[in-house]
Amino acid sequence: MASVNREEIAAKVHQSLDSTPFAASSLDALSGGTGNFIYRATLRQPLEDGTTQVLVKHSEDYVANFPDFKLPLYRCLVEKCSLSELVDYPAVSKVDESDPYNFTVRTPVSFNVYVDNNCQVQEYLQNGINLKEYALKTYANSNSDATKQQCLQLGKTLGRWLRGFHEWAAERDELRRVVADNDGMQQIKHMINFDRLFDRIKQFPAILSDAEDAFRKVSDMDGEEWDVEDELQVIHGDFWTGNILLPDAPILEGADVPIFVIDWEMAQLGKYWFDLGQMIAELYELKLYKDISEGLWIVEGFVDGYGAVSEGFAFRTVIQVGVHLIGFGTSVPGWGTPEQVENVARTGKDIIFHALEKDRSWFEGGDLASLFNTVSAGGVSDGVMTEKLDEDEE
Repeated sequence: MASVNREEIAAKVHQSLDSTPFAASSLDALSGGTGNFIYRATLRQPLEDGTTQVLVKHSEDYVANFPDFKLPLYRCLVEKCSLSELVDYPAVSKVDESDPYNFTVRTPVSFNVYVDNNCQVQEYLQNGINLKEYALKTYANSNSDATKQQCLQLGKTLGRWLRGFHEWAAERDELRRVVADNDGMQQIKHMINFDRLFDRIKQFPAILSDAEDAFRKVSDMDGEEWDVEDELQVIHGDFWTGNILLPDAPILEGADVPIFVIDWEMAQLGKYWFDLGQMIAELYELKLYKDISEGLWIVEGFVDGYGAVSEGFAFRTVIQVGVHLIGFGTSVPGWGTPEQVENVARTGKDIIFHALEKDRSWFEGGDLASLFNTVSAGGVSDGVMTEKLDEDEE
């Protein structure tokens, strides 16, 4: 496919809004998205609630930044339904009034969806920035204990939100019905996660040449888990730092800090550990590439907020962490030096190897120890495969 003419796309979106309440006086392209075309629309007339700016998300049947990569447009309906259902899921704020920071995690309001032109109109977070960019901008070179409480509480609030969402969504029949049909995105996610493992062996033969059997085992394990639909639950499907928005401003004690969980087009039936593993891996990369300790402090708070899990669940989660580090963490342009990239591949392999061996003591002495601090006999297990890991350990 020829390169995308973004000016033509923007003009089409602008025109499609003209006859709606969201007619825009200006349409500004936003950075951050790879799959869709994202804009901030300044409205000609404020909405009844006084809203003057909205976010407009336009989708095509391909990845916006990689037009040869096809994506099903059904994802737009999945996001619409997810956000509509999530209106009934309450925002999550701090539990203890003594907590110094006023984080509130929720999803943005979906104002409208125009199916004919694949446009979604959503609530716009003023001066918003994703958590990945915020961490790189704010925490780089600090490694200060002064931010530790902030990161722990931020992570804990996100973890509580995710645990609550998993439990709440399990009771939403309509949401399950819609995301169950999102199998195209589900297959893409599996392909990107696990097929890449074997490509990385060729890319890093000195590091990963002994990993093929282990990679085959975890890939087969994943396939078996996703084949049993009755044991799958509704998950976000792309829960990472890039899909968490917060204001681009210093986080101050006592000040309200709204946090949006965005980008629901990957919502699907899956395993809870998938959401946890992706987020933990992305936060871990902040430490591995940029020596940002705050990434691991957020992980510590995140798993504490998510709450008790079984030992098998913890092992299955760290397997996903290792898979993500190898598949995604070694492929982000500009993240680090070749030596750092190789170290991320090595770290991912070590995590997978020790998780398959159920070597809990190795994890308890390392960077991901906090996940195993949440292990309890009554913790969430999430299906046959994690139950088997629990049984094998007994």
